Amino acid sequence: YDVDLMDWPNMKNSSTTHSRSAHENFEEEIEGVQSNERWAYVKVNMDGVSIGRKICILDHRGYSSLSIQLEDMFGSQSVCGIRLFESGSEYSLFYKDREDKWRTVGDVPWKEFVECVKRLRIARKNGGYVN
Repeated sequence: YDVDLMDWPNMKNSSTTHSRSAHENFEEEIEGVQSNERWAYVKVNMDGVSIGRKICILDHRGYSSLSIQLEDMFGSQSVCGIRLFESGSEYSLFYKDREDKWRTVGDVPWKEFVECVKRLRIARKNGGYVN
């Protein structure tokens, strides 16, 4: 029974050098998977936009990088852009933490935010608080 469903190093060759390189490749795969764990991807919704998007929170090193990506993704939904974290913006960014409570993004240091964020929501300031 021989099934080759994915491009994986050929395990039929039992030479020591090949086994070592296959093992090294496997370890590299594991490292890549660790950075792509399910919790690293956060769903983002915006008021008035029916389709949400997902971002990898680990791709960012701080709130400014996050706001740039969200502007690229959702900025076209508003004439002036969403301009998160800028005074005069008509939008606020909220996150749902591990306790399922909605909080304002930026209220904790970045590292703590990354560890507890489950979901993001871009909400209109005049639309009231997120439920």
